[in-house]
Amino acid sequence: MKIQQFEKIIRKVVREEIDYALKREMDKLKKDLKKTKLVVKETSESPIEEVEDFRAKLREQIAPPNFNTGNDTLNSLLVETAESPTPEQRFDANDPVSQFVNKDWTPVMKSIEKKKEFRP
Repeated sequence: MKIQQFEKIIRKVVREEIDYALKREMDKLKKDLKKTKLVVKETSESPIEEVEDFRAKLREQIAPPNFNTGNDTLNSLLVETAESPTPEQRFDANDPVSQFVNKDWTPVMKSIEKKKEFRP
């Protein structure tokens, strides 16, 4: 058997195995996502609260970053930046800009797509 043929066979087998593993993992993630969606629907929290809860859970699970640059001033600045609040946390929910950003734009986008497809 030639080396090129052998390499092609190995590539094909590896691709098949990776596809199989990815499909299996994606199915698991989809099941988990469906379970979490059911829980979210029952709680009926606002999207901003859901995002904040998710970020809080992530912060609890992930240790704060450790910057070992050798410079204490730079380390403290990097830690402060990493732990700073997100823009959503800084702005008030009643702020017109945040309302504009968080608005559901799907009907507008659908009408734009519909108009693109229209040809007289």
